Amino acid sequence: MKRFSFFVAVVLALAANGAEKQIDYTKLARSLQRAPGNPVIKVGKKGMWNDQTLGCFSVVDGGDRFYFYSGGARFGKSKQVGMATSKDGVRWTYAKQNPLFAGSMPYAIKVGDTFRLYHPGSGGLQLRTSADGFQWSKPQKVMNGCMDPCVVQLAKDKFLLYYCGGGKVTKNGKRVWEFKNFMATSTDGIRWKKQPEPALPLGAKGTWDTGSHAGPCVLKLPDGFHMWYLGSGPMDGKIAWRIGHATSPDGLRWKKTAAKPVLDIGPAGAWDEGTLISFDIIHRDGKLLFWYAAAATGHGDETKMKIQIGHGTSL
Repeated sequence: MKRFSFFVAVVLALAANGAEKQIDYTKLARSLQRAPGNPVIKVGKKGMWNDQTLGCFSVVDGGDRFYFYSGGARFGKSKQVGMATSKDGVRWTYAKQNPLFAGSMPYAIKVGDTFRLYHPGSGGLQLRTSADGFQWSKPQKVMNGCMDPCVVQLAKDKFLLYYCGGGKVTKNGKRVWEFKNFMATSTDGIRWKKQPEPALPLGAKGTWDTGSHAGPCVLKLPDGFHMWYLGSGPMDGKIAWRIGHATSPDGLRWKKTAAKPVLDIGPAGAWDEGTLISFDIIHRDGKLLFWYAAAATGHGDETKMKIQIGHGTSL
């Protein structure tokens, strides 16, 4: 009887392993569907630190709840970082401590029992730490020149950083803004070594991501690494930012998975019809849960836009 039970357990384990291997994670990663009822995180009430806009953000899966960190501002004022929490990723409650500190483009992760929050600041990338995700230390500069950080911990002594860099360049005789996504490696998440080449080439002339890349967001799934990224390019006579997808065997060598975006702007008249701003995604219980920042207008001065947060899942 014991032998039979052992045999059944082995067969079930092999079957489960086989099912795991049969999952097409690239297909899953590209099958993003908006949830009804968006946006799920709206700008604050009049007089709050974020009553005009939100901005670039990140979501941490804390197990029993989700933690949301975002830049936000009143009309035309400097951005500050605030937070909200949720049990289900849909219904959110702003924290009483808001705003947490001055800044924008926060990216938070948990390293052991400690929260780490990376964000651009004076002179470069800043790191803050927290025991509870609410109260944060003073910033420590960890790297020069970095926007839109995304940090992935692979092991106790292996971290990867994805970030946006760039500035004005000359194209067709004109000075224009051009950004690309880059990578850095670290053994402790504090001292970083930059990789010289961008993660992905910009799209060819006339394609949806020919202008710039920004906002990299990376997950390690059972089949390798997956990156969702913002790309800018022409759309119906204007410039829009949308979300693309790429894969990598090692987190350093990347390849786009399709010629079209994985998440486009919303339909005419929708709150997200203008442009996408930021994106984050979590793998939980075999599904992908994602959140995205968007606005009904084209991209401009973010402190004068109305940027809010939507939610969705993989199919």
